[in-house]
Amino acid sequence: MKFLIIQLYQTGDVVLTTHIPRELKKLYPDAQVDFLTFPVNRQLLENNPFITDILTTSKKDGIKGLIKTIRQIRKNRYDAVLDLHNNPRSGYCTLFSGAKYRVGYGSTSRKFFYNTLPKRLSGSAGEIKLSLIQPFDKNFDISKYYTKPEIHPAPEYFQAADEVLKNYGISDTDFLVTLSPTHKRATRRWTARHFLDTAKYLTQAHRAKIVITYGPGEEDYIHEHFSDLPENVYLMPPMPMGAFAALIGRAKLHIGNDSAPHHIATAQNVPTFIIIGSTSAGWVYNSPQHTWASLGMECQPCKKAECKISPDIPCMSGLTFDKIKDKLENFIQHAVKK
Repeated sequence: MKFLIIQLYQTGDVVLTTHIPRELKKLYPDAQVDFLTFPVNRQLLENNPFITDILTTSKKDGIKGLIKTIRQIRKNRYDAVLDLHNNPRSGYCTLFSGAKYRVGYGSTSRKFFYNTLPKRLSGSAGEIKLSLIQPFDKNFDISKYYTKPEIHPAPEYFQAADEVLKNYGISDTDFLVTLSPTHKRATRRWTARHFLDTAKYLTQAHRAKIVITYGPGEEDYIHEHFSDLPENVYLMPPMPMGAFAALIGRAKLHIGNDSAPHHIATAQNVPTFIIIGSTSAGWVYNSPQHTWASLGMECQPCKKAECKISPDIPCMSGLTFDKIKDKLENFIQHAVKK
């Protein structure tokens, strides 16, 4: 069998799809499994032992670029295309792929793109994505599948990350914590002040060394809110995606919002402590190594991009560091420093 998996973006969603090649290879050990995504995500998929080839496409290439991508897909003669992205671009790539099995979610409103529409499963993000494996497993039982994501940054990316840490005077023996305070949606972004209070506590109580991470387009927010940093707290320099992931992979603990760095940490077995605002805790991988904190308001999770209660976004502004301190400390003692 020759499979193509489509997950174009967001980066976190791409990481959350990385278990699919692995689980397909369990069903078909000799299968070729390729992956179609946006160029920015390529470095996160490189070096993955379960992915044969990585195809990329881009919005900026327009219709001509889409046609070129479809021609490449048809040339590769896939037996099955699994469209986990479920948008018009991924749908057209699937429809015109020439594959025998054009697989999409049974709940999609774009059914004309597909000829195989398995029932959409419920549960965590990883479990939902397993929906598209169902047609290839006659005795499908979700309990036998492993949904943890995985990425394998190449050695050169770890070398680049190590150079950054060395410049900050951070060694392998230090308690390195990555802090990711950004998100494009304010309803999913914990207050900057609370992140700084957390950083200050960790440097004083645990002698931690902290690196604050951010992505392209988030520089203004970072420089506005994190220009005056406590001792032993450092701002990550601009880095390519692979080195960015490798830096997080060096951490002993990751603290952040429900965003791509959270999933990148999970995929590298870095313990994560995630702040939940408008989203569900179902995005946090179910393991003692991964936990979350929430104010627990009745409106959570609202899954909204804007708060209808107040522009202050009470579920984030009201969840102060003091309210998560005990849970964070317990997590450090029992899951991080065990």
